[in-house]
Amino acid sequence: MVNLLKKRFIYLALIMLTLISFNVENAHAEDGYSANLIPKMTSNESEYGKASSSNYYGSTPSWKAFDGVLSYQNGGEYRAWGTSQKSGWLAYEFTEPKVISKYVIHNKGNWPEQFPNSWTFEAWDGSNWVVLDSHSNVTKSDWVEKPEQSFTFENTNKYNKYRVNVTLTNSTNNQVNLAICELQMMEKLSTPSKPESISLDRNTLELLEGSLDKLFATVTPDTAKVIWTSSNESIATVDQNGNVTAINEGTAIIIATIENTDISATSTVIVKKPDNAFSNAILSITLVNGITKEYDVTNTVLNNYLNWFESAQGTSTFKFSKTISPYKKVTEYIVHDKIASFEVREY
Repeated sequence: MVNLLKKRFIYLALIMLTLISFNVENAHAEDGYSANLIPKMTSNESEYGKASSSNYYGSTPSWKAFDGVLSYQNGGEYRAWGTSQKSGWLAYEFTEPKVISKYVIHNKGNWPEQFPNSWTFEAWDGSNWVVLDSHSNVTKSDWVEKPEQSFTFENTNKYNKYRVNVTLTNSTNNQVNLAICELQMMEKLSTPSKPESISLDRNTLELLEGSLDKLFATVTPDTAKVIWTSSNESIATVDQNGNVTAINEGTAIIIATIENTDISATSTVIVKKPDNAFSNAILSITLVNGITKEYDVTNTVLNNYLNWFESAQGTSTFKFSKTISPYKKVTEYIVHDKIASFEVREY
C-alpha cells in the first residue's frame, strides 16, 4: 500500500511539473497575439535574426536579453543585457519583416533601480527610426511589483528591425545603470473573417396568378446586401425586399445574390391559374382628374386590389398587367391618393 501511494504521488508530481513547464513556455501567447517571435539566442547572431545594442558592460551583452531566461541572474551568471550608461538602446533585427504590435519586458532581479524609467519602442524603416510606443515614469517600485510588463499598440507595417530606446533609467550610480533581463516581441493575430453565405427560407414557392408572397434571406455577415432577380419576369417578379408577385402561369427562379459576389441562393416559383381564372369583373377606377380606367380582372386580382386599397395610403401604387399588341407585357400603376372612386361590375 505504501509503495502504491508513493507511485501515485510521483505520478501526480510529474503531471504538475509538466503543467508548470507548459505554462512557463506559453506564458506570453494569448488571445489576439502570437507567442514570442524571437527564438532563444546563445550569441548576437542566429539564423533567425541579430541582437545589438548601443553598448554593454562586461558579461551582459545584447543577446542575453533574448536567451529565454527572465531573471537578472541564474545560477550565479548574469542573464541580462546591461550597460554602465544611464540611457541606451537594445535592438533585434529579424531576417524576415514582421508586423510587431506587442512587446514584453521582463525585469526580475535584485537591482530594480537598473531597470528603465522612460523609453520608446521604435522600428527602422530603412532611413529613420519610427516611434511606435512610448512610456515614462515607470519606477523601480513598479518593476518590483510587476517584473513582467507587456505593452500593445497599433501597427500595420512590416519592419525587420525593432528596438527599445531608453532615455532614462531609475539608477543613480552603479557599474550597471541600465538593464533589461528579457525582451520579447509579438504580432497581432488577424481575426478570420466569417465566410459569406446566403440561404432562403423556402426552396419552392407556389402562387396563383396575381397573388403576392415574400421570401426571406439569411446572410453572413448580416450586413451584406442582397440583390434580388427573377429568371423570367413575365412569370414572376421580385422587388429588392424579396416580395414576389405572380404574373402568369409558369415557372420562374428567384435568385438572391450577395452584392459584388457570385454567392447566391434560389427559390423556384410555380405560378398556377386559379380555378376561377376567367375574367369575372370589370374594375372601373375614376381618378381625381376625371379620367376613368377600366380593367378586366379575375377574382384574385380584384381581392388583392381591395385589400391594397383598404391598407394603402399616399403615393402607394397598385399595378395591373394588360395585354396590348404588339407589346410583350404592359404594366399600369394606379396611385392611391389619385383615386376619386371605383366600382366593380361582376359578370
